[in-house]
This record gives sequence, structure tokens and C-alpha cells, in this order.
Amino acid sequence: MTKNEGEFIELMGGQLGIWYAQQLAPENRSFFLAEYIEIHGPVDHALLLRAAELRIRETETVRLRLKTVDGTPVQYLHDAADYPVQAVDLSGERDPRAAARAWMDADLRTPAELDGGALHNAAIITLDEELHYWYIRVHHLVFDGQSGVVAAARGAEIYAALLEGRDPAEGALAPFSVLHEDDRAYRTSAQYEQDRLYWLDRLAGHPALDGGDAYKSRRAQHAPLRHTDGIDTDAADSLKHGARRLRTSFPGLMIAAAALYQHRVSGEQEITVGLPVRARGDRHTLTVPGMTSNILPLRLSIGPRTTVEDLVRQTSHAVREGMKHQRYRYRDMLGDLKITDGDLCGLHINVMAFDYDLRFGTCPTVTHNLSTGPVDNLRIDIYDRGGMQINIDANPDAHDLDAAAALSRHYLNVATWLAHAEPTALAAHADLLDEGERGRVLVEWNDTAAERVPGSLVDLFEA
Repeated sequence: MTKNEGEFIELMGGQLGIWYAQQLAPENRSFFLAEYIEIHGPVDHALLLRAAELRIRETETVRLRLKTVDGTPVQYLHDAADYPVQAVDLSGERDPRAAARAWMDADLRTPAELDGGALHNAAIITLDEELHYWYIRVHHLVFDGQSGVVAAARGAEIYAALLEGRDPAEGALAPFSVLHEDDRAYRTSAQYEQDRLYWLDRLAGHPALDGGDAYKSRRAQHAPLRHTDGIDTDAADSLKHGARRLRTSFPGLMIAAAALYQHRVSGEQEITVGLPVRARGDRHTLTVPGMTSNILPLRLSIGPRTTVEDLVRQTSHAVREGMKHQRYRYRDMLGDLKITDGDLCGLHINVMAFDYDLRFGTCPTVTHNLSTGPVDNLRIDIYDRGGMQINIDANPDAHDLDAAAALSRHYLNVATWLAHAEPTALAAHADLLDEGERGRVLVEWNDTAAERVPGSLVDLFEA
């Protein structure tokens, strides 16, 4: 070991899944997560840089590096001095926003070095005196969505402390060892075995066990294609009102809509959608950045007589019961079922019903996601921010942007129908098509009228 290397420790369960997935797709750059916080106003540039540097020093997980020892991946904590924050000034560019996006996109294409390389990069990008981007890129091996929420909030706290002359060490994040020890304890606990048995029972007889083509794995070798859409505040409020009317939450409604969409496009009555979850042991671990996120396979049944009320209740129950067993790894579920080249979920749905709502001093912010990880088939990411933003990420080896756009459009149609449907309405009657598409199907494609040619059949031959 060099003087910058700390003690070698094993990878956590969630990290192992990401490590194996990256080995199968070494050229896939989307294993990096990335976002930027757009800061408006007269922020103190020097303090912002200092806050970014202090956050790196404090957030141990972003300084983790990997080595492979005797065929087994291990990790160690690296020296914070080797993680400088880049100061990028693009204020002189003709179009600073476009230049900043091009810079971030280029950085996001950086290859992952899983043998001793840095897994994190950060930059403060200046577009003009009153517009800055705080950009981060970090490998999914050491970071997840919950980590992003915690780190963003902590960055704003550190900046505020520096601005007000307070000690920025107050409220420091707990060390990575807290999360690591909690994961190790779980994997040797009685709860681990209870969770394993729960999922074995819940997934017994799943159609994927028959090895049908619909459940074959499509391991993504490239970054996903992304289609971005959205609806305004009024439309988003209408969906939320519909959720309350159906006695469910906004995420519950959107998850049910994803299952219903899958039923409508596939015709299958057995539907399984993937739901990303934090997979943390308690509230204390929620504030420790690191990679623990997992996938819950929500198994639902939607038949000809299933009502809207049935679907919503079934979805709520599946989520509620699954969350009690959320720490058992999805990869281990597949192993227990002896599925070596398949998947349980064709469609994944992630509803982020929160907003960072960060301020740097008096300066408001807007957060933009650039990458949420690899996608082997299709994923819907919903952000409840000033209306509703929807990102459709699609495996480019199986889908194109037109398919992603169609999914977005049809999914929103189904969600809107569900929000306004009577509880007793049949779920199978959900509207998939919009007015334009319905007109083409029912009118244009059925416009088979043809000019009648006078005369008999004999006359036509003699002519």
C-alpha cells in the first residue's frame, strides 16, 4: 500500500452488485451519477469553492477507491488532497449555458478506473457573476440517490456556516464506517434470513422462472437515451388531487400507473415493476452517504375485472410489505431463484416527491440531474419540482428515442386517466392514446372508402 491508501475493507452488498454489473459492461459510462445545482444570485465564489472542498474532505464515501486482491474487490479511503475542486470560468463564452453543458457532458464520458482510480469529480462553473453551477460526478459504486440528497444539503450548510463566520464542522456527516458496519451486521442477522424467505415466497412461480423472452436480460453496454417531458403545476396538482381521492399517495398513484401502463401495452395480467429504494437500516444511516440503494420487484395482478380501487390497494400493499424487507438485495433474489440470464422487471419507476429547495445564503437554486445510473430496459424517473418533470431513460441497445417519447406520452395518459377514474372503473379501460392518436386509429386508418367503378365484373375483365 502507498502512504495514501487506508485499510482495505470489503464492499457492502449494494456495492458488490454495481461492481459485477460494471464488469459486464466495462464501456458503459452511465455507472457514474451526475447532477448540478444551478445557483442564482451574488454567491461568494471563493466561499463556494471552499465549501466544495470541505464537503469532499467530510464525505468519506466519495474518496473511496477500489483494488482487486486475489480476485476479490476491496476498498480503501484515499487522501482528500487528491480531490481538487475544479474552478471553471465560462463567462466569456458566447453561450455560457451551452458551454457548461458541453463541459459536463464531456466529463461524464470519463472512463471508470476501478483499480485505484478516483471515482468522484467536482467543479464550480461560473457562467456570470450571478449564475454558478455546482457540478458533481460520482460512481454508483460509492454513491446513490439518498447520498445525493444528503450531500447537497450538507454543501449548502457548509457554505452558510462559512458565510456567517461559524465553524463549518458543526453538523458534520457521520463517517462511512457507520454505514459499512450496519450493512455487515444486517448480513449476519436474523432479519436477513427473514427477508430472504419473504422474497422467496413472494416471487414463487414468477413467469421469469420459465425463461420467456420477455424476461431475458438486456445488459446495457452504453449510457441510456433520455427523453425529458413534464407537466405544469396545475396538471401536477390534478394528479395529486386524484391520488387523495383514491386514498393513496402521489408516489403510490404514479407507481400504480406504471403497472397499469405495462399491462395495457403488453396485455399481460402478471405485472412486475421495479421500485428503487434506499435500503437503509434506520434514520441514523439515512444521513450517511454511501451506496445502499436496492430494487423492489413489485408483483401485481391486473385482470379483466380488476377495478381502479383494487389496483391502488394492491399497489399500496405491495409497496408497504416490500419496504419491510427492502434491504435484501435484488441480485440475491435472482440468485435464489436461479435466474442467471434474466430479469423480473421490464419497467422501473422512481418517484422523487421532494425538492432540494436549497439556498446558498439568499441565493435560490434549481437542481438538474444528468445521470441516475445504467438502464437495462426502461426507467421512468419523476421529479415533483415546480410541476412535474419526467425523464424516460432507455437502453439504446433495445429502444430508440421515439420509443422513449411514446412511453412518456402514453404513461402520462394512463396516469391522468387513473387520477380521474371512478374507484369502481375497470383498470383495463385505461386510456393509452391521446386524442390525435385515437383519431388516427379510429378515423384515418378506418377511412377505407374507395371510388366505385361502374360495370360488372365481366365488364372489368373485358375492358
